Amino acid sequence: MSYKVGLILSMVFVALFFLFGADLITLESAYSTLDAKANNISYLISRNGVIDNNFINYVESTFLVTFNCQKNEHPTFGDKVVYTISTMYHPLVLSQSEMTLSIQRMTIIGFYG
Repeated sequence: MSYKVGLILSMVFVALFFLFGADLITLESAYSTLDAKANNISYLISRNGVIDNNFINYVESTFLVTFNCQKNEHPTFGDKVVYTISTMYHPLVLSQSEMTLSIQRMTIIGFYG
């Protein structure tokens, strides 16, 4: 009889361990997706060469991220542009509140080959 109680109590830990693993896999998937979006955004920045409000609105609506350009809002050919994109993640068991995933990337205007 005691082994049944032990089995039932241990199932709580197994369920929490499963949820923790699922949370880590989902977090890694969200980060990989954000990284792929950053590559596409870098290509668009280097190809267009202009970072204005229309471009920022296009990026935020198309890729569903928050776009922040650190400096140099009107770059010229060969300039480096540093930007940050971020998104929200709702964890299962890692945290009670939302987590912000953000990536900072650099691209060069005119280099998209």
